[in-house]
Amino acid sequence: MINAMASEKPHHDSVGIISRSPWFEGLPERAHLRLAEAGRIHHYRKSAYLYTTGEASKDVYCILSGRVRLLLSSTIGQEFAIRDLEPEAWLGEQFMAHDFPTAIDARILESATVFVIPRAVVLTIGDEHPVMYKNIFKHHMRRSRGVWRLLTGMAFYPLRSRLAGRLLALIEEHGQQGAEGVLIDINMSQTDFAQLSLGSRQRINKILSEWRERGIIEVQTNHYVVRNIDALREELELKDDED
Repeated sequence: MINAMASEKPHHDSVGIISRSPWFEGLPERAHLRLAEAGRIHHYRKSAYLYTTGEASKDVYCILSGRVRLLLSSTIGQEFAIRDLEPEAWLGEQFMAHDFPTAIDARILESATVFVIPRAVVLTIGDEHPVMYKNIFKHHMRRSRGVWRLLTGMAFYPLRSRLAGRLLALIEEHGQQGAEGVLIDINMSQTDFAQLSLGSRQRINKILSEWRERGIIEVQTNHYVVRNIDALREELELKDDED
């Protein structure tokens, strides 16, 4: 693991977190207890990494607080965000399948507390309770559907449509209805949207400026208020990207 601060025994309700996990659904309580006892709490600073491209980790992870972004990175420094993960999201299942290096980065977006369980312990539990592997497979396939939708957007839709789709997804996850519109209650910079939409920050700025002028959105210090959701949805339509 990279840039982890000191670890400690869990003080969180680790058994409850494990029992709510889609990975460990249907396992007996004693299995949940063994996983909880094997785990440790790690604290990560902003911009640290759980793992990076080319690493083969010996652990699996559950986010307890903060936010983690899964990224594809190029050798020339370009980055494309696959998705952001938040509390009680599990990751690292690829390390249970083989010892090959991962092809993605897992970067800490906000200072995070992470529950870390050795892969060997999870595999032992899975060998004793094979339903765990079925659970992980189903969970992985649900995530994969989201990735395929994302790749479809990247391949066939213009940047403004991709940006609109990311904003609408954030509304579903973090939207708070107010008198002026729907507040996306999460800190997002234009660089974040560039990574999430596979566009340059300059082009993202141009589109957001246009949407502000049209009264679709308002920017409040890296927070966004969507004033006209219907107009934002119309931006999902295929059209020539002239930006």
